[in-house]
Amino acid sequence: MDSYGIRELLGRDINITVDAVAATPSELVQQLETSPPDVVITDYSMPGDEQYGDGIRFISYLQRRFENVQLIVLTMVSNPMIISSLYDAGVQGVVLKQDELSEVLVALHLLRQGVKYYPATFKQYASRAVLHSSVQERLNTLSPREFEVLRLFVQGNSISNIAEQLNRSIKTVSSQKVTAMRKLNVDNNQDLITFCSQHNLFT
Repeated sequence: MDSYGIRELLGRDINITVDAVAATPSELVQQLETSPPDVVITDYSMPGDEQYGDGIRFISYLQRRFENVQLIVLTMVSNPMIISSLYDAGVQGVVLKQDELSEVLVALHLLRQGVKYYPATFKQYASRAVLHSSVQERLNTLSPREFEVLRLFVQGNSISNIAEQLNRSIKTVSSQKVTAMRKLNVDNNQDLITFCSQHNLFT
């Protein structure tokens, strides 16, 4: 599910007009300040933008800055707590990349009717039971804050850089990383990176 595929899909619907395509968070913000559309479709993970960052930080910024623009977020993340945090931030729809591309159209049509879109596999109230033998269950125990710390760390950011990006103390970020690693049952940084890579956690 890439930007070209989505643009081609949207172009087939006579009721939808694609105003612009942005490659980075900065480009998206610039476009919104110039000519805000009715709906923005954005990826959850867009690393490398030092000004706006990505993930929940960027999504929350968009909702605050452009409150009249409806937001659909594309993500590989199926963790119910992370998805819940996106809806809590104000997004109108979350489309999972592993679902059919046509789900983007479903989300847009629901938004037009004033209805939020939820992915079929999303459970708003995930079970608290943790089965350590299950990778998915372990992932589901991560809090949104812990998830963001791990995501930025696996992308190559240092603890101090993550603290700066998320506006948290180094001690807090370090503690959240340690807690997350314990929940995932990994003992060191190399195991953490291997675990995330094997399960396509942040791709």
